[in-house]
Amino acid sequence: MRSFKRLSKDRQTANASVQLGNWVKLDARTDFSPTGLIAVGVLVSGILLSTSVLVAAAGRAKARRLAARDDRKLLP
Repeated sequence: MRSFKRLSKDRQTANASVQLGNWVKLDARTDFSPTGLIAVGVLVSGILLSTSVLVAAAGRAKARRLAARDDRKLLP
């Protein structure tokens, strides 16, 4: 049987509990290693960077549409 070496002994844990009224109670627990936290940070930064590119491209497309609409107006 093959044994795997743990990457890190330091783990970050967090617990959260939310209660809404008398009937709804939510409990959550998470456990991350430092490597996992870095991976989450890279994923979030990738999402934010791609979102800014999409917003910029949409703004340029709208400006082109408005310019084309002005070009199609009849000259007096």
